Amino acid sequence: MPNEESWSVLSAPTSNSVVLAVDFPAPGRPEAGFADLTAVMGSAWSAHGVLQTKLPAVTLADRPGPETYLDYWTGDEQLSGREVVAVLGYCLGGVYAAEIAERIARRQSTEPAVVLFDGQVTDKQLLAVEIDKLIALGGPVLTADEASQARLRAVEIVTTPGIALADATEEIVALYREVATGAFHKVGLAPERGEEVVRFFETYMAWLTAAEGIDPASAWGRSLALTSTDYAALEEDGAPTAVNATKLIDKRFRLEVSHADLLRADETARVLRDHSGF
Repeated sequence: MPNEESWSVLSAPTSNSVVLAVDFPAPGRPEAGFADLTAVMGSAWSAHGVLQTKLPAVTLADRPGPETYLDYWTGDEQLSGREVVAVLGYCLGGVYAAEIAERIARRQSTEPAVVLFDGQVTDKQLLAVEIDKLIALGGPVLTADEASQARLRAVEIVTTPGIALADATEEIVALYREVATGAFHKVGLAPERGEEVVRFFETYMAWLTAAEGIDPASAWGRSLALTSTDYAALEEDGAPTAVNATKLIDKRFRLEVSHADLLRADETARVLRDHSGF
């Protein structure tokens, strides 16, 4: 079996054939995950095991680059003796999926398929989008002025002339810590529990930032991409992370499915059965 520190088993391999899934799983998130997709695919994937990435123990202060994650997931001992038939990526996980597939292709006789689900690239604007989501979740606790000031500060950070993505990320995390600490105090959350929440956000932002060092163009040009109605709307609105991702993709299916339901929808399973080739 692969290294349990690096991969979680969503469906146990019954042969040497595996599908790799790249995601940033978060406890209690509303979006479906690859475990849901594995379930909805049912017998269609019965010949393959499905493995999902776990995260290395790094923090933003470590300034991790893409190799930190990629080496952790693709070390020879982790996948030794396994034939990887596909690498799946959800949102920004699609960037990492591209490079994992390239690495795997160099050491096995066949090239893994790459499948993107709302494939997204990283940039500074994405940092503001992510903290905006958390500010919205804090709506019942934050005053309208507090929320407005936090959003304005986030925009100021990401639009600072010449600021590097890593530096912007550190400032965004510091802003979240400031806003969240006040909110946690209002609701009586224990400081140590509040710190866990902030560190989880920091871990996500480190993962997001490190993806900047990967060029997914080659693998994405050969990929199968599935797009939800939410991400199609982002593209139509001109959101850079969606527009720039779409430019790299050739074969794409737009589904009448929300982003949250993309990995558990029957329509998604149908497209994969008909067009994925594995």
